[in-house]
Amino acid sequence: MSGGPSGADLSYSVTADDPARLDEAVRRVEQLLAAFGEGVYDIATDIDRGQRELRFELLDGASQLGFTRASLGRQIQGMVFGLEAFTFAGNREDVDIRVTLPEDVRRNPLAITSQYVFTPAGEAVPLGEVARITETEGFATIRRLDGKRSVTVTAEVLRGPGVTPESIAAELAPQFAAIQGELPGVTVEARGRQQDVADSFRTLPIGMAVAAGLIYVVLAWLFGSFTQPLVVMSAIPFATVGMILGHLVLGYSLTMLSLIGFVALAGVVVNDSLIFMEFFNEERRKGAGVRDAAVTAGRARVRAILLTTVTTVLGLLPLMLETSFQAKFLIPMAITIACGLASATLVILVVLPSLLQIVDDIAWLRRALWSGDFNAPRKNPFLPDPELELIDKRNTD
Repeated sequence: MSGGPSGADLSYSVTADDPARLDEAVRRVEQLLAAFGEGVYDIATDIDRGQRELRFELLDGASQLGFTRASLGRQIQGMVFGLEAFTFAGNREDVDIRVTLPEDVRRNPLAITSQYVFTPAGEAVPLGEVARITETEGFATIRRLDGKRSVTVTAEVLRGPGVTPESIAAELAPQFAAIQGELPGVTVEARGRQQDVADSFRTLPIGMAVAAGLIYVVLAWLFGSFTQPLVVMSAIPFATVGMILGHLVLGYSLTMLSLIGFVALAGVVVNDSLIFMEFFNEERRKGAGVRDAAVTAGRARVRAILLTTVTTVLGLLPLMLETSFQAKFLIPMAITIACGLASATLVILVVLPSLLQIVDDIAWLRRALWSGDFNAPRKNPFLPDPELELIDKRNTD
């Protein structure tokens, strides 16, 4: 519904080879998130805590008595879960005979640690003399990322003026880098929504650059000029004014679809500029100056430009006013195109003639500086150059 990446506002994967350092890193990440107060809430991890368990680790001298991890594990398993000593074959079913320790011993961790285990030679040895026994809490699920133990920490952000998930993530980045420096082997990586946003912002500029490049190539081929396409495309940045104002007025937030809509808007905005530039060039071919051609083109094509904009905006208006759940996803894109095109239209009618005059002034100044003649008349690239005609005539004579 928001038109952007789904999932928790903040999501980080903490990985480490050492479980102790992993727990410490997760604890510190949770503390950093909790330091934002009510602005960050619902802080949670995906740690599935299991039951309390006893862990047995062979001592250094246990191997000299013939004990291995496998043999010791089988004997401890036999104490707690029992061993199948015999199976009676019945008429309809078999009956397994399982030998275990008494229930009061099996449910008493202290009683288990005081039991005896047997060497391969059959000698009884107290369990505490061959194994180090620790009581810990196990995990119901162990998650890994790139082969390392991983814990995901998530949180939600209470959005407000200047408070967004991206701003908080940027503030947390140096603090997470400090944690990685203090705890070797620990990494804190942005996952979920942060990763999706980063991936989108890495690819979106590439798409915008490709779109702008293709538009420039087509316009350069159409106009036969390298500067006029830049003047036409100058309306694209001004469309951001309408895009932002449209979202503010209609009460929508800028989403990823809004930015994707701006890429599409780049091609739509050029349509109005093309209508103006084509008539401008036609007037220049007739011998009109830049200022006169721009004024004439503006007067003659204002209706066509406005109709192009109005029809596009009216076509998107039903989508912008739709209240269904399905339409909420696409409304930000429609706002970007409609409002951006409306603001770009005003820019085309006012700024585009000014830019054409500025480009002509720059071209005249460049020629004047090169020739040293500041009284030289302005040249029309669509009309024959009198100086070149004179040179051609001399060469012909």
